Amino acid sequence: MYEIVSDRAAELARLTTTIRSGLEKAEALIPMLNVQLAELATLGVINHQVEGPGVYARPAGVSNDTNDDVCIYQAILLMPGGIGSAVWSAEEYNEYLHREYGEQADLRGRFMPYEKLPPIVRALIVKHADKMVESLLRDVRVMDE
Repeated sequence: MYEIVSDRAAELARLTTTIRSGLEKAEALIPMLNVQLAELATLGVINHQVEGPGVYARPAGVSNDTNDDVCIYQAILLMPGGIGSAVWSAEEYNEYLHREYGEQADLRGRFMPYEKLPPIVRALIVKHADKMVESLLRDVRVMDE
């Protein structure tokens, strides 16, 4: 029994280290990116949406024992809005993932800005920030003469 509890303690320590490391990276990077994205939005780069993956799922209530519903956080970049998360129920997220190819999904109503996200979600979206910004830059092209 001691061995099992010791293993669980080690798992918790690894999880804590992973979250803290991601959060440190996120706090150093995402606010800076969001300042630049806000500036671009004031200059007319609007009505863009970059969808990242789901990054965190948790029970919608206090425990899986009391409720089967799950809350899912998806990394997204909205213009205006910046890098943040779309928040879904498991059922709605499943419908979103299985929508017809090419069908647009407006995530603005589900958007939660970075600064309002739980620390664990901020820690997990940072590794998707580069790809989302890269995708936005591919969509926004300045055509010189």
